[in-house]
Amino acid sequence: MNEVFNFKQEGITFLGGGLVQNKDLVAAMKLAPNLIVADGAADIAIKNNVIPYAAIGDMDSISKDFFDQYSSVKKMKILEQDSTDFEKCLSKVSAKFAIAIGFLGARLDHELAAFNAIASHNKYPVLLIGEEDVIFSCPDILNLYLPIGTRVSLFPLKNINVSTEGLYWNLYNEKLSPLERISISNRSSKHQVNVKIDNQGLLVILPKLFISNVLDAILE
Repeated sequence: MNEVFNFKQEGITFLGGGLVQNKDLVAAMKLAPNLIVADGAADIAIKNNVIPYAAIGDMDSISKDFFDQYSSVKKMKILEQDSTDFEKCLSKVSAKFAIAIGFLGARLDHELAAFNAIASHNKYPVLLIGEEDVIFSCPDILNLYLPIGTRVSLFPLKNINVSTEGLYWNLYNEKLSPLERISISNRSSKHQVNVKIDNQGLLVILPKLFISNVLDAILE
């Protein structure tokens, strides 16, 4: 199936079947008003009084009569089981950026799969929103503007050389590795925080209060 939903000039909100706070969904859709749901998250959208643009997935958990009740919602059924519904969404949507709600905070294996999905995805930036955090894959060069004292965590999913400026504990072309060295619970010491990496696969974790700051940095 080669069909792709095209929102290249706009942001997309993806909704998953995990824990969803209505205030997070509302806030995300103010920044990215086009809602695409992963399979059974279509029912979660309706419970939050939102009719999605489209549903993508293997359709094994969506309510049976959903598309009869909401005929305007586009359906993209993908039966292969080699990817998660979130990965199906990422591969079948072209966007300027995406904010993903409901992919964190429930099952740990689903969370890990979501981390892997955003770290390996390189077509457009994707922000994962959790109960307290915003998580995204670091670009080669990241220039963030944050209040001094903001929590900044860097978590590598593979070996990555990292340099930082503007943190209390800076890195100077140092190797981070998931089994050897990580860099979590750091803090900004300046208003501008710079991160440089030599490879894809570094997750940046910030308080979700700073979603707009992240978007300003990665879309500049």
